Amino acid sequence: MPAIDDRFHDLHAKSVILSQEAESLFPDGVTHDGRKFGPFRVYMDHGLGPRKWDVDGNEYIDYRTGHGSMILGQANPEVVKAVQNQVAKGTHLSASSELEVKWGNLVKELVPSAEKLRFVSSGTEAMMMAFRMARSHSGKTKIIKFENAFHGWADSPFVGAAGDNDDNGIPQEIRDTMVVLPYDIDAVEKALEKGDIAAVVFQGNQVMQPSFIQALRDATTSRGVMLIFDEVVSGFRFSRGGCQGLYGITPDLTGMAKILAGGLNGGCVTGRADIIDTIAPGKIAHPGTFNANPLSAAAGVAALELLKNEPIGEIADARAARLKMGLNDIMERMEIPGCAYGVSSIVHMRLGVAHECDHEYCTEGDQAMMIGVGDDTTALLAQATVNEGIWGGPTSFILSSTHTEQDIDQTLESYERALQSVRSEGAI
Repeated sequence: MPAIDDRFHDLHAKSVILSQEAESLFPDGVTHDGRKFGPFRVYMDHGLGPRKWDVDGNEYIDYRTGHGSMILGQANPEVVKAVQNQVAKGTHLSASSELEVKWGNLVKELVPSAEKLRFVSSGTEAMMMAFRMARSHSGKTKIIKFENAFHGWADSPFVGAAGDNDDNGIPQEIRDTMVVLPYDIDAVEKALEKGDIAAVVFQGNQVMQPSFIQALRDATTSRGVMLIFDEVVSGFRFSRGGCQGLYGITPDLTGMAKILAGGLNGGCVTGRADIIDTIAPGKIAHPGTFNANPLSAAAGVAALELLKNEPIGEIADARAARLKMGLNDIMERMEIPGCAYGVSSIVHMRLGVAHECDHEYCTEGDQAMMIGVGDDTTALLAQATVNEGIWGGPTSFILSSTHTEQDIDQTLESYERALQSVRSEGAI
């Protein structure tokens, strides 16, 4: 058994026991596909700011940040206070609330495309409703999406998201409503010529040249086709106004979640009033027990007020820039081909072949970058980084405003040790 694997087991005795029990309870032993890695699951106990601790007492610098929802860090005092106050007043009042109005006004103030909005309970629900609105408003059924883009696990959005696994249980009739394309504007324009497209959907956190996103807007506008931004991850992170605020490109509809609800469950679909208003008697029905529930609304109001008034995103962006620079320095020093790149406060790593990269919009294709490093090496690196107290990736990092320069420097030292341990086992 490799040394990395030995240490991984030694550090997580209680997690081993919990993981074994979970195997009899949950498919694959997890409640989220992304939480399965290594020989067993690691179970977390609590978090504070940029750090969290597992059930065995191991401390980590957190770069998963609630799957991107915790830009304020774990247990932000203002969010905690807001939720605690609301719990004491009731968790579900089966009626509209003043909080939902405050929450909606903040979304409308911060998001450039927001004329009206509807709250839902998750990012998946936001994209489901955006698709339904686009189809209802246009009278057409087909939607263009891009290869491997993830827009939630529901039938339509998931088509084309997971290779060989994306068609299990999804009827062919639904698959036929989705047109999955490469990130190629010529392919998009050719598909639009058929005149049967309701909308084009773009994932805001996909690192693409702004010129490509603008070309999508131009192509859809010229043909009267709706452009949907999936800002579940990028919303309130890439800027206060999300991806659309950063690039100055306004979509017709936007799906949002994660940061929107302050780290609790909650989402919304927002955009042009004439499209949002398709939720109406005789058009689109939309019930939902937990839509804009008081706890999510309280957390969302607290979070968006902080994002509006304080340099939350700017701090997270600065920490990400420091991390990117340091990771690229490490790879150069260790003569590991690849790059660290990314926009705003999300850093990605590609380990593979040497190439030119501006460390922001990496133009090297995914297939080319897989030449040097495969899944086995990535899995080993994941264990090695956890052994060194880094929770994330290991080839992606989502930062918060609570990460300090000292956290970044400690991360770089730990990551270099992780790479050295993987190299010592002949994997890099």
